[in-house]
Amino acid sequence: MKIGVVTLFPELIEPSLKAGVVGAALKAGSWELTVVNPRQFTHDVHKTVDDRPFGGRDGMLMLGEPLAQSVELAKTKMPGARVVHLSPRGRLFTDRIAREWAAEGRDLILVSSRYAGVDERFIEECCDEELSIGDFVVSGGEWPALMVIDAVLRHRPGVLGNSASAEVDSFADGRLESAQYTRPREWRGRMVPSALFGGDPRKITAFEWLSSMVATIERRPDLAAQLDRTLVREEWTLQSKWLDREDPAVIRALSVFETWLKAGVR
Repeated sequence: MKIGVVTLFPELIEPSLKAGVVGAALKAGSWELTVVNPRQFTHDVHKTVDDRPFGGRDGMLMLGEPLAQSVELAKTKMPGARVVHLSPRGRLFTDRIAREWAAEGRDLILVSSRYAGVDERFIEECCDEELSIGDFVVSGGEWPALMVIDAVLRHRPGVLGNSASAEVDSFADGRLESAQYTRPREWRGRMVPSALFGGDPRKITAFEWLSSMVATIERRPDLAAQLDRTLVREEWTLQSKWLDREDPAVIRALSVFETWLKAGVR
């Protein structure tokens, strides 16, 4: 898979993508990176890439032509690439989109704009869509681009050391990831749940399922509301018999989960 980034600050992109599992995969040739700076398509001494917007609004807008030529240069290496402008106005980026794009394997060009935005005609002429990473605004599209790249690539073959680890991440099945623990078994008076000891996979699975449900209910009620309660009840029937109901962690989790489950009864 080939990925291009159009940015005024290549130094924000290139070092970040040479580290971690994504960087290792880049070095191994699992994906390719192209970075294009729009300033190379300017013709004045100041390398101007922005101008005042018509209509008198505050701020400066990036000019369409340097951006368009940047995309065109990137497309010489990836002619069929999807071109995406990172913008708060865009479609909300989700794990589902990351998985779809990773499975599709289509090359990707991400336009990381700055200032107050870009000339709308560039978006209409050169971009397939706009994408947002959340309902907030940052000073440039470089950080959103890095997040999109990482989220997509970790679902590509050869990027993660163990591809199965992505299948238990948050959002993989509509729920958040379960709580996790490491040594020591007791830390500041807090114990690791008993289900995680003894090596019984049925007890481990049951606890992790319940923990995942509770995390989703408490932290992302919007996601919990989208779960199919019939399927949740069916799974609960399978998992509940393996829970240690004397474990403090299970007692608390059951209180939250059963309250949520009863609230959905019509």
